[in-house]
Amino acid sequence: MIMWLFSYAHKNGKIWTEVRKVGDSMKQVKILHCADLHFDTPFKELTKEVSENSKEELLEVFKNIIDLTIKENVEVLLIAGDVFDNLTVNKNTLFFIANELKRIEKVKVFISPGNHDPYNEKSFYKMVNWPDNVYIFKGELEYKEVSELNLVVWGAGFNASYEHESLLKEINVDRSKINIMVIHGEVEKGNSQNEYNPIYLNEIGKSGLDYIAIGHRHKFSGILKEGNTYYAYSGCPQGRGFDEEGEKGVIIGDVYCGGVSLYFKPICKRKYITREIDISDINTYDELISKILSEVNSEEFKQNFYKIILKGEIKEHFSLNERILSEKIKGKFYYIKIVNTTSIAVDLDQVSQDYSVKGKFVAKIMKKIEEASSDDEKDLLRLALKLGIQCLSEEEVNLNDY
Repeated sequence: MIMWLFSYAHKNGKIWTEVRKVGDSMKQVKILHCADLHFDTPFKELTKEVSENSKEELLEVFKNIIDLTIKENVEVLLIAGDVFDNLTVNKNTLFFIANELKRIEKVKVFISPGNHDPYNEKSFYKMVNWPDNVYIFKGELEYKEVSELNLVVWGAGFNASYEHESLLKEINVDRSKINIMVIHGEVEKGNSQNEYNPIYLNEIGKSGLDYIAIGHRHKFSGILKEGNTYYAYSGCPQGRGFDEEGEKGVIIGDVYCGGVSLYFKPICKRKYITREIDISDINTYDELISKILSEVNSEEFKQNFYKIILKGEIKEHFSLNERILSEKIKGKFYYIKIVNTTSIAVDLDQVSQDYSVKGKFVAKIMKKIEEASSDDEKDLLRLALKLGIQCLSEEEVNLNDY
């Protein structure tokens, strides 16, 4: 007798999804799904030292992925595109990738080139001496059979930076085999168009595939389902900026004929974290630093990238300078970026009555705010008011924060 088992749970900090046939355990394959490695990202916003270290850490994270593949006895490694970030790659990176994949010579590796690293005449994929266990999908949809695993792997690859038409065409699957796909693209709920291989939900549902490993979005999507097909974005394994915050990792587990048992495994070395801190009650730099440190996990000061957004109304006598604050606090963090969005606690009505330049400026801007016809215009005028008060109070203004 065959029964279906459904399970959605957190196990040892892992997000786990399991849908399988009890009594049909012989038909399964152990996979690891990763994507968006973006080797040799330039990290232009960071200092030279931190930038170089971040590049090396991307390689270290890939090594950890290979280590995990070995430890968990993974049979198939799926890399869903954007292995390379841009048109500049260090030769050592190419050697490193090949050497790491040689460590798992018994594991079948399938790669689907993405929009950052399309497969064409200038592709870095042609410069790597790939081990025999690696197969790269070079364009139109195709499949490779892995008979010893009772498996069919489908895939397609970008040939240019943009793919306006879906690469997920009609598929005729052999339902006696496990069918999985690796592909790079943007899932669309409706009929909207996009430039990054629009993958439509109805195509996923009609595909008959057991699992689709997707790359492009840099955040773990959860294990999703359309029709009888499961699909997911693994997200990137290591964040590269404050637009890629939180835990980053890979998807690992089993795929069955008709079900999956997969979980998300964090694997990043560092996280990008943003904290907003109200400093309205602060009078000195020492108080401010203590406030920031109290809002951050002390065990992670030296581990992660932090962006601290200061907000609230500060007293007029406290002349807050981001450069000075950064110098005073940077030794306590691996990396910290200070963004000052505070305003000065002043009585605008009282200041507007003054016969000073500041008073005349405040009165004029306040009148314009009252007359503004839209919220956007009011917000812009409020920003002008803040910057103007700072300037007229002989404070340094950093326009990069606005």
